[in-house]
Amino acid sequence: MTKHFYRVLSALLLASLVAHTNITYAADISKTNKVAPKKKTCVVLSGGGARGYSHIGVLKVLEENRIPIDCIVGTSMGAVIGGVYASGMPAKELEKRLLELDLADIALDRIDRKSLPPSHRQDDFLYPLGSVGVGDGRIKLPSGAVQANKFLDILQNWTQHIPPNVDFDQLPIAYRSVATDMQTGSMVIFKKGPLHHAIRASMAAPGAFSPIEIDGKLLSDGGLTRNLPIDIAQELGATQIIAVNIGTPLMPREKIDSLLTVYQQMINILTEQNVDAQKKLLNKQDILIEPKLGDITFLDFTRADEAIKIGEQAAKDLLPQLKRLQVSEQAYAAYLQARPSPSLGDVKVAFVEVQTKGIIPPEKIKNWLDIPVGQAYSSEKINERVEAVYNNREFDVIGHELVERNGEYGIVVKANEKSWGPDFLKFGLNMSSDLNGNSGYLLQIGHRRPWIDASGTEWRSDLEIGSAVRIKSELRKPINSIDGPYLSPYIDYQRHYNQVYDDETLIAKYRVRSIRTGLDVGAPFGNLGEGRIGLTASKIVADPHTGAIISQSGNTQNIQTLPGADIEQYGIRAKVTLDQLDSPFFPRTGYYLSSEGQAAIFDQKDSYQTFSTDGKVAFSRGEHSINLTGQLGMLFQDRAENIPGIGYRLGGFQRLSAYQLDQFSGNYMMLGNLTYLYRALNLRLLNQSMFLGTSIESGNVWNKRSDMSFGNLKHSYSVFLGLNTFMGPVHLGVATAPGGYTNIFFQLGRN
Repeated sequence: MTKHFYRVLSALLLASLVAHTNITYAADISKTNKVAPKKKTCVVLSGGGARGYSHIGVLKVLEENRIPIDCIVGTSMGAVIGGVYASGMPAKELEKRLLELDLADIALDRIDRKSLPPSHRQDDFLYPLGSVGVGDGRIKLPSGAVQANKFLDILQNWTQHIPPNVDFDQLPIAYRSVATDMQTGSMVIFKKGPLHHAIRASMAAPGAFSPIEIDGKLLSDGGLTRNLPIDIAQELGATQIIAVNIGTPLMPREKIDSLLTVYQQMINILTEQNVDAQKKLLNKQDILIEPKLGDITFLDFTRADEAIKIGEQAAKDLLPQLKRLQVSEQAYAAYLQARPSPSLGDVKVAFVEVQTKGIIPPEKIKNWLDIPVGQAYSSEKINERVEAVYNNREFDVIGHELVERNGEYGIVVKANEKSWGPDFLKFGLNMSSDLNGNSGYLLQIGHRRPWIDASGTEWRSDLEIGSAVRIKSELRKPINSIDGPYLSPYIDYQRHYNQVYDDETLIAKYRVRSIRTGLDVGAPFGNLGEGRIGLTASKIVADPHTGAIISQSGNTQNIQTLPGADIEQYGIRAKVTLDQLDSPFFPRTGYYLSSEGQAAIFDQKDSYQTFSTDGKVAFSRGEHSINLTGQLGMLFQDRAENIPGIGYRLGGFQRLSAYQLDQFSGNYMMLGNLTYLYRALNLRLLNQSMFLGTSIESGNVWNKRSDMSFGNLKHSYSVFLGLNTFMGPVHLGVATAPGGYTNIFFQLGRN
């Protein structure tokens, strides 16, 4: 599955490299005028995803050998490197900044889990399969796998010294980027406007990166119309071209072995034909550099350092030709001194305006951002505020622009709400099996409808179908603000089966049905977690499903039906959750703590009080990590024996794994788990990993609190293979316990 996903995403990025046509885009769209012939060196940088980091190596060699550059034309990744370089950033500084970034996370818009609101962290835990939108009577999907908000923010931060509506001929190096109008299929050439937008529009590979709307035009990757834009450089009056082509070569026959690889090869053929057509435009004096990037793919953003060195070597191999363009130290210094240097200078923010077309009121977005007026403009500081709002997952795209009106500078925030709603369905899957014949499955479907009204009310529903059934629905209505306290009426129905053992022999099975309804007041603790407290009413019914009490009196055998339970309770329930783990399934850093208590208001038959707490701490060094987990549960009631349907259970995966599922039950529970994980494989780009692990689990259950003791804990030891996949976590392992207990387990999804 990982291999196919990788190929699909590679094919989508390859699709961004098909080229045709010849129309230009300025402040509006117009032909670029040819300039009078004079000596003019222009660098042309092609598209190619992560392979484009080799462009930096080429530019470093040009700088080191004092080769003046008069203009740069770039497509896709070539537009990124070329645009930032044309803004005045030296190649070595560009290299330094890029290598300091987590390029995989930025390229794929990944958000630090600890920055997400608590409800979204919970959803990511429950529904790892992802989500789709529903609206207008049909299923909807995002316009791209990645919105590229982080990428755009970085471009804006790195070019914030450039005035917002600059003529690209007035940059330190004249610059053009190529994009594609998705409506007409025409090539679009940027020669004026916000520099970061011109760069972002050029790198918007269809299906991978979402298109960007500029001046009413939906723009996508420039590689669709011109991947190696040599003709654009010639139209700028270039008398000398240094072209850098980083395209992917055609695959050998033996690798064309599936529908996907046939499609990928087809795109490669079209791309090569386009590039070949542009190469034919090169004149005798022009120089073509083609770095030998080997197996570095469009997606290998983590191999930037390697690609830069390969580009550097490719340029050095052609130094005999390049040195024809070398000038003296004095001439090169004069060239640098004479370059234009547009500068925004120090400006203060005089106004803030929010533009949005969705249901979320502009004033609420403005209040979320809380951008101060009257202070000096800082792209970094404003983008930090924008990112915090984007992390709420309410918007496909949200960003800011610095604009000038009537001699004053201000901020215009453009917020595009999710276009693939208004309803969203989320999916998860759990499957388990063990050596003892226990197996189960759960299909999970979540429904989310945010912003039912202008106050931000959200409807949240969850359905689980399989070995157990659960239907839960709640409303969350903000009291003051969307990120503040809220009211939450809810209803929760569950049905499952509890197994009853005599030692290790299964003697009965109960069908347990419960329904709970209530009204909570909840409040988030920033991004740490949240707390809830409220009134609740519940009913639990436990019926014997299989099994009976058999007694012998002389020659007579008596069979009695097992006792059931029917419990109604009205009470107060409180819960506090703190979640700072970096991953919900195989955490390497952070902590988690959840405590919950319930107390009966009225003293009824079988009324009870409960308290439970569940905690985890994770820390790591290199590829090694340790997880410490602890759980404690207490059920206080007048009857000392275990009442079917309530209480705590141990046995099964990660809950004394060597024993059978729910083999132990009682009113009091204690469990500890020490897990060591070695990350044997880390596919950063796909966010998937493979772990080798071992764990020690110790715990027990008791009916009387006086029986609780560390001296009578049960122990289990396991070794396992763990996989962090797009379907959720996968565990396959074997567990053993003193007394000859052994179990082989498989678990897909959460426990």
